[in-house]
Amino acid sequence: MLQEIVGTLVGRWYVTTFGITFVVLASRHLGWRRTGIYTAVAIVVGVVAENGSVSFGIPYTRYAFNDALRGNELFVGNVPLMVTLSYTFMSYFAFATARVIASGLWRLRSPIPLLEYVLGVALAVWGIWVVDPISRLGAHFFLGELFRYDGPGFWFGLPLGSQLGFALTSAILVGFLTYLMRDESDGVVEQPLRHPHLPAIGGYLGQVVFMASTAFFVARTSSNPAVIQTADALCGSAFLIFVPMGILTAVHWRTLAVTRHGEPVPPFPARVGADGS
Repeated sequence: MLQEIVGTLVGRWYVTTFGITFVVLASRHLGWRRTGIYTAVAIVVGVVAENGSVSFGIPYTRYAFNDALRGNELFVGNVPLMVTLSYTFMSYFAFATARVIASGLWRLRSPIPLLEYVLGVALAVWGIWVVDPISRLGAHFFLGELFRYDGPGFWFGLPLGSQLGFALTSAILVGFLTYLMRDESDGVVEQPLRHPHLPAIGGYLGQVVFMASTAFFVARTSSNPAVIQTADALCGSAFLIFVPMGILTAVHWRTLAVTRHGEPVPPFPARVGADGS
């Protein structure tokens, strides 16, 4: 048991790192009670969804984890514990990042709550579009062989059903966070760089950059042409997804320009008439 605990916490150190980051940020944002409730729900959703897929192909289609991992790390049913733990921080980072993107750096909330929710689900799914296919290359770096799908898939071997399934679980978890924080009030942020939700963007992008960097490393250390081609394409996909998103976010924030006191101001000077008025 001790070896399995060490293998989970130390062997999967990157999950532990993101998990600690989640606890720190979520406890400040949600409070300890809500963080505990959400964590329990996220783990249960992860356990049910992952085991349901492994056993019945629902909701992610059928796949299997490397059984050789047993004895080296903790399992919950037929799924490594660290996989289910990742549901906590992946959905929270997407949720909090969506709130700051939608609201801008000068306010705490968007006037359109539905926009925050939809964007949170989209961010969670976009993240997994990078994380999951790169994880399939685990045998070529420190992650090790983690899982395999039975059939071919449109996105680097991942079936469309797996992406639709993750959209469903993301909708559930981001929706639950939205419910938990339904009473979170709006307010003016005097110093944008100290926006309370800004660190969540770092956590969210940290996952993507970490995995994209891993793919970049694999592409330059592998001797297998097929692996090199896949890893390079995966690294590029991260840029194709998130660089445009960053540009759109910057444009959106520009339109939300505010004064120091939080009053909206036009993003461009008002037009002056021919008579000077």
